[in-house]
Order: sequence, then C-alpha cells, then structure tokens
Amino acid sequence: MTTLPPEPLSSRAARHVVTDWCITEGLIGDVVDTLLLLTAELVTNAVIHGRSDVELCLGRSGARVRVGVGDENTRMPQRRTSDPDALDGRGLALVEALADAHGIEVTAIGKVVWFEVLTHAGPARRLATA
Repeated sequence: MTTLPPEPLSSRAARHVVTDWCITEGLIGDVVDTLLLLTAELVTNAVIHGRSDVELCLGRSGARVRVGVGDENTRMPQRRTSDPDALDGRGLALVEALADAHGIEVTAIGKVVWFEVLTHAGPARRLATA
C-alpha cells in the first residue's frame, strides 16, 4: 500500500508506483496503459473529492490485477454525464468502460474505489539465476 498526499501531483506519483509494480510483475502492453489511466483517474477523483490522504493498493491473483484507491470521505462517487468539451467528469465512466470489474467498499474511515483488469496471462515467471 502506498499513501499519497491530497495534492494534484499524487496522480503522477501513482502512475510511477503502478509502472514500477507492472515492471516487477512482468506486465507489458495495453493492460499497463489501462492500469495507468484508470489509476490516475481514481487518484485524481480521491484528491479532488476525498480531501484526505489517498491510499493506493495493488494486487494480483493469477491473471487478475486489482487496484484500490481509498480516501477518508464517506460520500459515494457519482457517475456524471459530462459535457463533451469538459476537461473532467469522465473518471467513473472510463472505469466502467475499461475495467473487467469495479466497485466501492465502505471502510471504517471512508471508502475504497476499486477496479480489476484481466492480464490474459498467468503470474509472471521469474528467471532463475545460475
């Protein structure tokens, strides 16, 4: 789990965390792009609406990658119909369109918005060293 401050640069920091994690896991290709985009959207939403530290959690079970973004705000996210020319308001719509599963968990101090993406591959194989 990574804790990020409630500031605009946290979205960028989250993308770096996800990139490093994907490298460690041996993930490449479109799935990485999807993970980066959706993570950045959820972290941005947490910074704007949560107004607390943001907790980023990544995990993998076989071909399924799960990303959770938590904040201390108990107000549930609302999907908005966005003006096509607006620069915001598309985060949850992107999650709905690109994730294989998604949801919201209420926690003792707020909520975690999560999504899962299938990698279409099993766990990364580690190369044995001689």
